Amino acid sequence: MSPSAATHSSDLMEVIAARRSQARMRAGLALGLTLGFGAITGWAWAVAWFCIYAGLQAFEYFVLARRTPPPWAAVALLITNSVVFGVFALAGPLNDGAFGLCCWICLLCGGQLNSALTSQKSRLAFLASSTPFALYLAATPVVALWLGAKPHQAVSIAAAAALIVIFTHMIWRAAARALTAESEARALAEAADAAKSAFVAMVSHELRTPISAILAGAVEAKSARSAKARDSNLELISSSARMMRTLLDDLLDMSKIEAGRMGVEVTAFDLRHLMLETVRFWAPVARRGNLAFRLEGAHSLPAWVEGDPTRIRQVLNNLLSNALKFTESGAITLRMAAEPCPDRTFALTLEVIDTGPGMTAEQIAGLFTAYGQLSDSVARTHGGTGLGLNISRELARLMGGDLVADSAPGQGATFRLSLNLALGEAESPADTAPQEQTGLRVLIVDDHEINRRAFTLILQGAVDSIVTAENGQDALAILARQPFDVVLMDLNMPKMGGLDCTRALRAAAGPNQTTPVIALTASAARSEIDVCLAVGMNAFVMKPVEAAELFGAIERVLDAHEAAAAAVA
Repeated sequence: MSPSAATHSSDLMEVIAARRSQARMRAGLALGLTLGFGAITGWAWAVAWFCIYAGLQAFEYFVLARRTPPPWAAVALLITNSVVFGVFALAGPLNDGAFGLCCWICLLCGGQLNSALTSQKSRLAFLASSTPFALYLAATPVVALWLGAKPHQAVSIAAAAALIVIFTHMIWRAAARALTAESEARALAEAADAAKSAFVAMVSHELRTPISAILAGAVEAKSARSAKARDSNLELISSSARMMRTLLDDLLDMSKIEAGRMGVEVTAFDLRHLMLETVRFWAPVARRGNLAFRLEGAHSLPAWVEGDPTRIRQVLNNLLSNALKFTESGAITLRMAAEPCPDRTFALTLEVIDTGPGMTAEQIAGLFTAYGQLSDSVARTHGGTGLGLNISRELARLMGGDLVADSAPGQGATFRLSLNLALGEAESPADTAPQEQTGLRVLIVDDHEINRRAFTLILQGAVDSIVTAENGQDALAILARQPFDVVLMDLNMPKMGGLDCTRALRAAAGPNQTTPVIALTASAARSEIDVCLAVGMNAFVMKPVEAAELFGAIERVLDAHEAAAAAVA
């Protein structure tokens, strides 16, 4: 049996099962018809008909409860029910003329509508139960002529009967479509719920792993007897924290992509240096897995280009991480090519080629879907959110390029990132040389003690004075008494948040009215950044905070503040 035939048979059996549950209701309806129309059809005929029709319902209710009929028997049962039901009304015009004919037509219309409403899941069931009623209605003009109706009256009855049949089919089609749409919506909702549950469970597992490592590393570091053991545990804590940040970044990136708020920047950067840093990071990982790490085509790359180095590095890291994850033996190849274009741009192609198990065409088709993993075993074995490739493709397209995959079972996989980058100009040494900052006074404003301690640990040794505050009100009181060089300001705090605090600081005269304020935020949404800048903040750093990012932001705002002061002077 073909899949389509099996589906039709299953739908038919579902209608039969539903009819069985309504058998007693149909027997009660037959009793009501017998009592209501017995005087018109004749009581003997009505009682005989009731015995036959009630017997059919008893057969459905008792016999079909123990044995499922074959499809042909189910169709025969539906046809027989409709034929027997219509026969009862046929006695109306025979015994009571035109009035009986009207009653017959009403009963046939009711039978047609009942067929449409009880057979929505199966076209075969609908045709089997409605066809006898359609044939009875087709006979009504003939019966009308036999009763003495004029030809034009018979034509009108025929037209009405045809409309009844047509409208019944339309009702069935509309109900069937609505039922199909409801079933599909329910299936999608159930699939979405299942995917959501699986995703929450996976994220929970991914978070528990580094959290467990951090807790274990902290306990061991506290009791470590040697500097080497302590350093090893601190490295475990650091790598686990980076793992958690990667997971958080993926979730935030995915939410921004889905909300249409993801953006890329265009800045001049050294493409060759970026590739070199990437190779230096991943080559030791490959060696630890006994894999060769090959580099091809580096000589073809231009040095300085314009684009988003952070996002290019993110995509490349995702591709290399996946290649190393799924390759047990052989080599990982990073192949680079750049073709000059007439408009002073380069067509950059970066290929990550592995010797892993490869993928089928079906797997490739679902590779870039959000929350996608090739299989449940992949998630169990390798972990990960399944967001990396989807985010990477979206980033590639935001940068005006694309990310595609080629693979076959047993032949490894190739991921190809294509971008068009404009030529850039190298930064002058004066732009890149770090400026030493001494004597810095920093105010940290955050309602969480852990955050205040963390920022203090990052800054201690690099600045001369660190003061902390739990909320905006306390911060304003401190800022009114003593000057600072930089304020690190959390946004969401009790009593007074960071936005209101900065707005009040800028509005009132005092020693820190123009002091640079750096927002500490967990969101990089453009709207939130714009609000921060509008109230007078000078920069923002994403949580969780990396030391390099924090120091970079401090250096930038201090340079801008000094330049503004010099311009005024």
